[in-house]
Amino acid sequence: MSSMRSSRSIWWALGVVIVAGALATIAYFTPLMSVRSIEITGTNEVSQDQILSAAAIAKGRPLLQVNTAPAAQRVAAIPDVAQVRIQRSYPSKIVITVVERRPVVKVATDTQIHVLDKTGVAYRHYDKSITLPPELSKLPVFSTPNPGPADPTTKAVLPVIADLPPFIAGQLLEVNASSPVDIEFVLRGNKTVVWGDSTRTADKAEALRLIMTRKGSNYNVSSPEYPAYR
Repeated sequence: MSSMRSSRSIWWALGVVIVAGALATIAYFTPLMSVRSIEITGTNEVSQDQILSAAAIAKGRPLLQVNTAPAAQRVAAIPDVAQVRIQRSYPSKIVITVVERRPVVKVATDTQIHVLDKTGVAYRHYDKSITLPPELSKLPVFSTPNPGPADPTTKAVLPVIADLPPFIAGQLLEVNASSPVDIEFVLRGNKTVVWGDSTRTADKAEALRLIMTRKGSNYNVSSPEYPAYR
């Protein structure tokens, strides 16, 4: 009796394997589960046509034959793209989720203006002889000896700039930093702010908000408990 049960179990397990293999073969080689639509989310500056062209995923291709990793690498090569994720959504859809870079500062060289995101990546480049788009012309000018994603000062400063409240960001003209602990701002009206290091952004912003109600042109919030002005 036990021998018969064992035999049935073996045949049942074998049947499951055969069915699973058949279904996998059908899914891989036939159009029953093929790409019928591609959904793109998270784009604003980058057009959907750019994303589709870079991804190069053909409609009608079986989903299991879509190699998502190389497709994601191609999309990530678009300068305005910070992150991308490409997923299969069964039975017949590809979902491309994009995170675009957000401009934080601009860096001027002899002949060009470079736009940097909060990680320090320069992803847009303009000749100095042309007028920048309005949303980029408002960006503060960032000055530091070696701007870039590997530079410790850049990595410390730019997240601070990206997180500034509107009352500071809206009047910020220049950001000068000789080191990660020596950050200074130039605001409209020829006002300067000694910010200090990259810590306690919220506390420093609140201290600056309070002392800017006083008449002055130089403000120091490097120690937000003891802000100063003159």
